Amino acid sequence: MARAKSKIPSHWEDWCAWLLGIWLLLSPWALRYSYESAATANAVTVGTLIIAVGLVTLSAFRRWEEWFNIALGVWLLISSWILGVASTAAKINFVVLGILVLMFASRGVLARSKGYA
Repeated sequence: MARAKSKIPSHWEDWCAWLLGIWLLLSPWALRYSYESAATANAVTVGTLIIAVGLVTLSAFRRWEEWFNIALGVWLLISSWILGVASTAAKINFVVLGILVLMFASRGVLARSKGYA
């Protein structure tokens, strides 16, 4: 049976995505909006997904990773209004992180389409 090869991510965007995911996981307590259950659940869920998708970069199944992160970035941008988040800190956090996740994932898609990855 062939073993799946793993490698350390070589693109700085992958490392940044992991850091954003970790920050998103910690942000309800760091920014003190953990009292708001929808915002906390959103931060923990999306943060976990960003980290999990980042872990996929350790395996061969990498093609869809950036597209999934683009979807997560879009969700972060709009989730405050869909979920009715009241905390200004949570709203700003979700919008800023959504933009950053979109930027990093879009750059990864562009780099792969030009054959740099």
